[in-house]
Amino acid sequence: MQHGSTAGRLRASRLSRGLTVTATAALVVTALPAGVAAATGGTTWVVHPGESIQAAVDEARSGDTIRIEAGTYDEAVCVVGKGLTIVGAGRGEDGTRIRWPEWTTPADLPAVDPNPCWEAQNGADPESDPDTLADDVSGLFFLDPDGPVRVRNLSTQDHPANGIAAWGADGFRVTKTRAHGHERFGILAADSTHTRISRNIVQGTDRGTPDAPNSGTAGIGVTDSDASYADVVANDVQGHNIGVFARESRSGAIRNNYVSGNCVGILLFDDALTEIPDDSRQVEGGDWQLRWNEVTGNDRFCLAGVGEVEASLRVSGTGIGIVNADSVSVRHNDVHDNAPSVDPASLQFPAGGLVLVTLPPFNNAPGIDPGPAEDVVVEENALTGNVPVDVLLSSPQLSPFLGEVGAVEFADNTCAASFPPGICTP
Repeated sequence: MQHGSTAGRLRASRLSRGLTVTATAALVVTALPAGVAAATGGTTWVVHPGESIQAAVDEARSGDTIRIEAGTYDEAVCVVGKGLTIVGAGRGEDGTRIRWPEWTTPADLPAVDPNPCWEAQNGADPESDPDTLADDVSGLFFLDPDGPVRVRNLSTQDHPANGIAAWGADGFRVTKTRAHGHERFGILAADSTHTRISRNIVQGTDRGTPDAPNSGTAGIGVTDSDASYADVVANDVQGHNIGVFARESRSGAIRNNYVSGNCVGILLFDDALTEIPDDSRQVEGGDWQLRWNEVTGNDRFCLAGVGEVEASLRVSGTGIGIVNADSVSVRHNDVHDNAPSVDPASLQFPAGGLVLVTLPPFNNAPGIDPGPAEDVVVEENALTGNVPVDVLLSSPQLSPFLGEVGAVEFADNTCAASFPPGICTP
């Protein structure tokens, strides 16, 4: 006679299998190096306070996850050729913070050991020019990853180059991070495609002198990509030279962001030649959508450089700037109260709520003409309270340094003053 019901035997069998799986998993975890746990689809490496993020990165393989527990980590992390997921315990004060030691000027920077990331950023030979490497460290730098990159729930602070950067990535996602006080970009996607930068807080800090203030190149940058397919959405970007910067990149959306307190709020820029990883390519910047952004109070003053031209342009009070880019739509944005903090007549880049600018060939040895800003649709925006005008289209009448803007469709916007006059008239 067989004892026990079928249901009871099934429960016993499931329990036995569960205990076996649990025991096996425990043996696997025990066999792994300290701080590592098995995970579906890859290995999860846990970094505790006092441990090295870089050490975990060096051990990890593409597809792995690095989970960084709450605490402050004084590091600059280089990830070469690996697609990793890096997750912190939050971006707040009690979360995960990747920080560079406190410094005030480049001369104060501590020395760093050469690695491919820092060498790539400055293009220098570390043996002949080792001091330059210290200027190029970033919080998390992904160089030519061979798989998707994911970063979320952490903060970066005070790195001389960037907070979180990827070069040559296909599938770069940065979500719910905080970047503060970086000298170049808070978040940068360069020569990358299928990028999404969402729900981040990016804050600049002045480190320059009153004569040449500098608060970082840009809060968020999408650069040097002929197929960026970027989505920059729902970020808070304040206190930089440029808030959101799309330079030499094609195809993307900048939407639902709050951009304030920068010299220029949002800038689309096409100057014909790429910079990353080199200047061998020409990308026709354009094909961007700007939608539902609030761009306000961008009143910082800075001396901005373009490419190798350092501190060449006096800039302040520009909400949205479109320079030489084509096929751009600007819809449903609230662009208000952007005013320069210096005399507008002293500026080399036009101030105003929305400025469309054509620049002649400059700053590229081949003399490539990037063409005019053209095929731009400006529709259903609120452009109010901007100084000196709500809308400006460049022309030689305004300055001999500027060219004529091409075709612009302007409809159903709320605005007042413009150059040339009459743009805002229904």
